[in-house]
Amino acid sequence: MNELFFRHQMALMAVGRMRGASARHADFDLPGHYADRIDAYRVRRGMSKYFAVAARPEAAPTIGA
Repeated sequence: MNELFFRHQMALMAVGRMRGASARHADFDLPGHYADRIDAYRVRRGMSKYFAVAARPEAAPTIGA
């Protein structure tokens, strides 16, 4: 999972730096590709989309306890 997050972040930064001819010729959405792979990984493992939401209610931390 960390590898997918890393590659997604690197792809996002690379797209942000693309200007001129490089940007016009980039026809493959690499950040979108990694986002799809991350979502598929989460679905296969029954994980929630956002890690801030507990996958199981009993696993949620209690505040002030």
